[in-house]
Amino acid sequence: MRRPATLLLTLVLVAAACGDDSATTTTASPETTTTAAGTTTLATTTTAAPTTTVAPTTTLAPTTTAPAVLYAVDPTDFFPDVLGAAGDPHGSGCVVGADVLPAGVWFGFAKAVGGGNITFDLACFFTGAAAAAAATADGAEVFDFYIRNQNPKVYMVPISPSAEVWYVDMITGPEPAPLPLASWPTSASYVPCPGDYCAVWLYINGGVATGIVEQYLP
Repeated sequence: MRRPATLLLTLVLVAAACGDDSATTTTASPETTTTAAGTTTLATTTTAAPTTTVAPTTTLAPTTTAPAVLYAVDPTDFFPDVLGAAGDPHGSGCVVGADVLPAGVWFGFAKAVGGGNITFDLACFFTGAAAAAAATADGAEVFDFYIRNQNPKVYMVPISPSAEVWYVDMITGPEPAPLPLASWPTSASYVPCPGDYCAVWLYINGGVATGIVEQYLP
């Protein structure tokens, strides 16, 4: 009769040892990651400033414009025609109501030259019948030509840096010869320039003398 009790005890122990799978709870411990405290240094990004290229400025030298030449010297015939009416003096005349000589061809005397200017005493140059008429009107002796200089007014005329000059060289004859502006007046000339008897023709364009031709007077 003791055998059944022993068997019962054995079953109880076996049951206790095996247990109930559903009664066992498995808790997964969360994985803990420990990060050491420290300073987080962000990398500094250097952005190069955009380069602005400025085109170089080119400064142009001032341009000197030569005056338009309406009245030019004719080297084949240095004596100007009468540009006015019959009986008028040669060139553009000799009566000017302005303080500045306008463009034209003018006869007169170069009283002084210097500083890029010519001090010009305007006069009238007549030939032929006009000379006889003018001389008679003034009570003067009649010759082939007559110079009337009754106006005391003088003009200060700028000389163009590119002005052409002709002077009277008596070695080669009374026909005017070319001369650089920088060399005029010259003592080699038969005409005493500058002065009261420095007879010249002025060719004026754009307010400046672009041509100067000495006039031989016998």
